[in-house]
This record gives sequence, C-alpha cells and structure tokens, in this order.
Amino acid sequence: MLPTPPACPSPRVVHVAFLLLALALLGPLGPGSAEAQARGRAARLPVAAEEEELVTLDFNDVELPVVVDTISRMTGYNFIYDDRVRGRVTIVSPTQVTVDQAFAVFESVLKVKGFSLVLGPGDTYKIIPIRDVKESSIDTIKDGRPSPNRDRFVTRLVPLQFIDAEDITQTIKPLISKDASLVAYAPTNTIIVTDSESNIRRLLSLLDAIDVESYRQELTVITIEHADANILGEQLSEIYGAEVGTTAGGATAAQRRSRARRRTTNAEPTADAGGAVGPSVRILTDERTNSLLVLATRQQLEDIRGLIHKLDIPVTGKGRIRVYYLKHADAEELADTLDSLLSGASGGGGSRSAVPGATGGAAQALRSVVTPLAEGVTITADAATNSLVIQASKEAYETLEDVIEQLDVSRPQVLVEALIVEVDVTDNLSLGFNAAFRLINGDTDMLFSTGTAVAPGAGLLGQALRVKSFTDPTQAFDQDQRPDRDGSGNLSIGISASKDESDINIVSAPHILTSDNEEAEIRIGNNIPIPTGRTDAAVGGSSGLSTSVSIERQDVGVTLRVTPQISEGDTLRLQIFQELTEVVDSQAGEVNSVGVTLSSRKIENTVVVNDGETVAIGGLISETFSDGNRGVPFLKDIPWLGWLFKSKDESLRKINLLVFLTPHIIRSADDLEQESIRKRIELEDSVDDEKAFPELAEIDRTRSSAGFSAAAELNAHADRYPIDRMRALEAAQATARDERAASLAREAAAGLTRYVVTVARYDDETRATETLTDLIDAGYDGTLVTGDARGRLVFTIQVGPYDELWEAERTAETLDAAYGYSSSVTVLREAAP
Repeated sequence: MLPTPPACPSPRVVHVAFLLLALALLGPLGPGSAEAQARGRAARLPVAAEEEELVTLDFNDVELPVVVDTISRMTGYNFIYDDRVRGRVTIVSPTQVTVDQAFAVFESVLKVKGFSLVLGPGDTYKIIPIRDVKESSIDTIKDGRPSPNRDRFVTRLVPLQFIDAEDITQTIKPLISKDASLVAYAPTNTIIVTDSESNIRRLLSLLDAIDVESYRQELTVITIEHADANILGEQLSEIYGAEVGTTAGGATAAQRRSRARRRTTNAEPTADAGGAVGPSVRILTDERTNSLLVLATRQQLEDIRGLIHKLDIPVTGKGRIRVYYLKHADAEELADTLDSLLSGASGGGGSRSAVPGATGGAAQALRSVVTPLAEGVTITADAATNSLVIQASKEAYETLEDVIEQLDVSRPQVLVEALIVEVDVTDNLSLGFNAAFRLINGDTDMLFSTGTAVAPGAGLLGQALRVKSFTDPTQAFDQDQRPDRDGSGNLSIGISASKDESDINIVSAPHILTSDNEEAEIRIGNNIPIPTGRTDAAVGGSSGLSTSVSIERQDVGVTLRVTPQISEGDTLRLQIFQELTEVVDSQAGEVNSVGVTLSSRKIENTVVVNDGETVAIGGLISETFSDGNRGVPFLKDIPWLGWLFKSKDESLRKINLLVFLTPHIIRSADDLEQESIRKRIELEDSVDDEKAFPELAEIDRTRSSAGFSAAAELNAHADRYPIDRMRALEAAQATARDERAASLAREAAAGLTRYVVTVARYDDETRATETLTDLIDAGYDGTLVTGDARGRLVFTIQVGPYDELWEAERTAETLDAAYGYSSSVTVLREAAP
C-alpha cells in the first residue's frame, strides 16, 4: 500500500514553488517563447486556500511527464519512469482539492494511459505498464478492511464462506479489468484477485450479496423405495451436471459414458431458473441400501427431493423380471443374438441365424439401439416354453421388446424338389476261333494252337471242345459246356461268340421342406458292411488258424443337403450338396480279399434361381470304348482265313448323370396346403392302377391288417384337403396377382413420383455404415446404396423415399442444419408423360 503523504507545506511555500515551476515551463522570452507556450500551455499553479491546504488541478493538453513532475513537487514523492511514459493529458478541476485527492486523480490519469504505480525500495514509486503489474511487488491486502475507491493496482485475498470459489470465479471473471487476474484456491475456498482497488471494491460488493448462508452445502442420505438408485442418480446427474459415484462394484460402463457426456456438455457451473450460479452437486449411490448420498445446497436439496418424490413411485404391473413368449423364433438362438447385441459383439457364427438377412448396416443399427441399455440386463432362454426371461429396467425392456417383435416373425419356407437321373448304357461284343492239335510220339507230347484265347498248359485240351462229341452243334458256343472226348482224340476246336446290351436308368426324385436360411438333409439308401482288415491267429491246441475280420459300415444311396436363402424379388440362393453312392463290381481284386468297390458322384455348389423355376445344377457324361484283337502273328492278318487264328473283343459304355432342382417358396398356410394337395395327387397317380403295381396292392393289404392302410391315409387326406380346395387357392392367387398388376398399372398411369434425399457419398464403407447408423438412431429411414464410379465402389447414403417434394426438401434442410451435410433431393421415378 502507498505510504501516507507527508504534511503539505505552508500556502506561501506552495505558491512560490508553483511560481518557479511556471517560470521553468514558460522558459526565457524570446524567439522560442511562442513555441514553448504552444507546447506547454503551462497549467495554472495550484492556489492554496488561506486556511486549508488545497490545490487546484487544471492541466490543458500537457505532456504526461509534466504532470508527473508536478505531482512529485506537490507530494514530495520520488517517481521512476522510462521513455514509455508519454502522451498528452488534460485535467479539468474547477474546484480546489486536497493533495491526497490530487494524488488519487494522478493514479486515475496513469490508469487511463495504461500505467500504474508500484512502490519500490526507499519509498520510491515506479511507473510501469499495467500488463507488468502482476509480476511486480504490489501490495497484498489480507484483512477484511474495505478497499478505497482508488485506481491503484493491488492483490487482494477474498475468503468465501458458502459458495464455491472455483464456480464463482468462472462467473465473475468477465467483470475484472483487461489486464487483471482472478484465480481460485480450492483448499481454503479463497479468491485471489489482482486489479485496481476501485474494481476490487465493486467485486467485493457483489460477493457480499452472493456469499450467503443459503448456498451452504449439506450432506443428506435419501432412501429410494421403488426406483433403482443407480438409474435415478444418473438421471439427476444429467439435470444438475453432477458427478455420480458408487459405493459398491465401482463405476459402471453406463456411468462412465454419462460422465463423459457431462464433461462435454456441462462445462459451466449449474444455474437455477433465474440464472444465478449454484454450487456443483455431488451424488453417491449405495447399491446395498438403494440410497442416494447427495451433497448440495439447501435449495438444491429441496429441488432434488421434489424430483425424487415424483420419480420414486411404484411401477404398475410388471417389475424388472418379465417373460416374453415367442411365436416363431427359437428362444435359444434369439437369446444368443440379443446377448451379442447387448455386448456389442459381432454375433455368434454358425450355419443358422436367428436374424436372417440382417447384415452390414442393419445389424449395426440394431446394435447401436440396444448396446447403450446393456447395463443390468440379463436374458435367459427357456427351451421348454420357447420363451425369454428378461431382467431389465422398464426403459431397457421396452427397447428390447420392440427389437424382439421385429425378429420374432414367421419366416417363409422353401420346398425343394430334386430329380436325379442316371443312364448307364453298355454294349459288349466278343468273337473268336481257336483250334488245338495234340501230337504224342513216344514220350513227347506237343500241343499246337491257332489262337491266344486259351492259355497254354496241361489243361489246354481239357478246355478245347471236340465238335464230333456234341449231339447239338449249337453247344459249341456254350462256353460253360465241358468237352466230351476220349484219349484217342487229337484235335479240339473252340468257337466263342457273345454280345451283351444293357440300359440301366436310375431315377431318384427326393423333395424336402425347410425354413428360410435353415439347412435340411435327406438320405435314401442302405448302410452296408465293408471289411477294413483281416487278422489270422493260431487256435490253441490245434494247427489251424482263426480269421477275424474288422468291419466298418458305410452309407450308400442318395444324399441331398440344401440350405435356401430367400432374397429380394423372390430370388433364392441355394447352397447344395448332392451325392450318389452305389456298390459296383470290384476293380481291384476279389471282394472277399479287398472288399467291395463303391462308386460315388458328388456335386457341391451354390446357385441362384427364381421361385418355381427349374435349374440343372450338374451333369456327368462318361463314355468308355475298348477294342481288343488277339491272335497268331501274320496268320491273323490273312483275309477271311485269318479269323481261324484270332479273336476280337469290343466294349462300349456310356454314363450320363443329371440333377435338376425346383424350389418353391411357401409363405403362408395356404401355400403349404396347396403343395400338400399336389404331392398327394402325384402319389395317387403313381399307385392308382393296382394291376400295374400288384406288389403295392399286396403291401397295402398286409399293412391294413396291421392297422395301417396307405389308401386310408390318402382318403383321409383327400377328405381334409379336397382337390377343389387347391383350385380355389390357385384362383385366389391368380386374383391377387391380377390386382397387384392392376395397382402397378394404375400407379404408372398416374405418374407417381417419389423423392429421396441423397445425404452423402463415401469411398469407405466403414464411414458410410457409421453415418447410416447415426441417421437410423436419429429416426430417419436411411438406406446404403452401392454403386460404381470409374471402376471404384461408391457408397451413397439416402433417406426416404417421400411422396411429396416439400417433405424431401424439408428433410434435406434439417439434415444440413443439424449435421452439416450438403444434401440434395433426387427424383426416384420420373412421372409418366
């Protein structure tokens, strides 16, 4: 603080001093006196009253150093300043003032010019710029004495009793001077302000009016009877910007997200309806007692109690645990899907899905709706009743209920009819002549043969045929006939000729009914034993061996496995596995030694086909031809005569396998009934004529005696689903198709025009999906459209469609204002001319 000014000198001394000052300012009269008068316009010397020490301040456009010099002579103070202290000053004082008042006026003049006084060593004042005052040794006022109405800069400590220093600092900071400072010291709840004493005086008057007992914070425990303390604490924190803690288990994920939001949106202190600043509210939840510990002012506590009284009411009807009975979906699969959504994961894999077709942006949209409500939600599937047991708050349950209703829908079914046709054509031809002559001369036994069809050896003539021994010449072509000859025979002739033709048609027509996106399998065939190993072991007490054979069983027959997926426009995507396995003649050796030989034809692929259309998914055409010509070299090549010395074999085999599939979409009970009648008619046509199929009639009579009759079952089905019913269903479907076609024709004739809002285009699918999710969360009907632009994928976000142009334009304006997009309106379909 400034020292007390010294006693003023006598009026006569003051008068003489001011006279000398005036003479010094005027300077000697002469050529430069006019310039000096114009520059200085010397102020009138202060005139003291005869009885009081008063001075007169009247400066008219003089340099600031002149005023400093005058005040120094007037008060006896020493001043230090540099060349930055400059500028012209005008002071108009029609009345005389005291020296102390003159010094106060001097301080105001310095502040106007951007300077302030700082007391230095030896009671010397330094005149420095105000911006440097905070780094100087200015006076610090700690006691509670009032601040004088002066423009001198000081630092003052202002302790507060009831209001929070940090909160009030943010509020009154706009009221301090430009180069002043205002900080809060939280441990002692004190404000430290550096400003002019006059402005500090004004701030103190404001703080005295605000720092009252009504802002004293109190700690209160509020017991919650019906609501959840955690949820209620979060709701109160959104209103008051409070920090919410918990006494058990730590902060939950939802509380952390809420705190993050409050840090973003509640940066300023809380305020009441009138705009007055209030201390921050602190809320602590106690899960064990379901209570809230609230630290707030008395007025805030009254407001919080009033809100709790309105919110903490018993819920009418159901509590936190509810049972949802599913109509169509599988409880366990749907529970897994909802758990994946609640946890924010991508969902369980597998061939079956509880959410058919929900991929990409749709799945992310569902996840963005459900995941924020995941805290405290548990979902358990009860397979016995096909229901979900859900434990959740009312808000979370209502959201889950809406999602479950969208997923618990009747999925269409698909009837897949298959026709598997295999044609096996075989044609074999064998011609040959063989003659053998045996010459015995003493101990020499020689054999001559004209062909190679018979292997040489001791049994050669035993295999040859003697024509003279046959009573019927045609027996010569019977290869199984044994020769009848005696020892005197020396010539045997063998003639072979055979032709085999066979056509084998294998037709299998399985059909299978399954739900959309569900795998189904049908298998028709046998399970046969196949030896895989043979073990010989000695039998105790004998020289023989015991043989044991290891057996494995193998399925042979027709296998059809299909997974249909219905797409937009009644297009089906079929994942197909078809296999035809059968036992054939062994190609590797004796069956008892190497086992049976299996022939397998398999097709595994994915096709896309329209509803009701037939597609050939695969074919296998095999043609094998073999030609054998054996005989005596050179002799077999003689024309005509060469046939006596050779044999010829020819074989031709053709195999053709085709698989045809026809899918039918079953959307309603009427469609299923229609297909059931059609299949019954096909069965009746196949077994209608007992004369053509006497074995079927015999089987039917046998089963009738056992209490089951195929004919009775067919008759019962015909009574329940008569053929007239199928005709009526077909007529109703034809009428519906005609009405739809007429509706489309009317729309085309009316030139219906619809509009969509093109929000944005992205090259990155992830960014496009995020934007789509945000729009869906905001309640817009958004769509992600994929296109091609110069060979690269472009992802376009569209909202709509809208029937009216003004609706689309209003939506575009709203999106642009809220999200900063540059939306445009696109005509979805041009009006008809």
